[in-house]
Amino acid sequence: MSGWQQSGPVSPIWPPDRFEVRSARPIPDFRSAERYAFAPLAQEAVARMREAQIATQIQVIRLDDGVVLFDLAVGVEAPPETW
Repeated sequence: MSGWQQSGPVSPIWPPDRFEVRSARPIPDFRSAERYAFAPLAQEAVARMREAQIATQIQVIRLDDGVVLFDLAVGVEAPPETW
C-alpha cells in the first residue's frame, strides 16, 4: 500500500460540541452528561426528559463560556434563541 497518496489530516465533518446536557435520575442514582453540537438538539433532549419526568435534575451548559442556560433545580431557563 505504499503507492497510496495522502493529502494530510482530514478535517472533521461534524461541528464541535457546543452544549452539555447533564441529568440526574433518582434510582439507582444515575448521572449522565451528553454533548450536542446544535442548540435545537440539546433543547429537544431537555424537553423530552421533562415530559417523561425521568430526571430529578437537568442542567445545560454552553461549553464555549461555561454559562448555565438551563437548570431545573434553581429555575434557570434562558430563552431558546439565546442558546
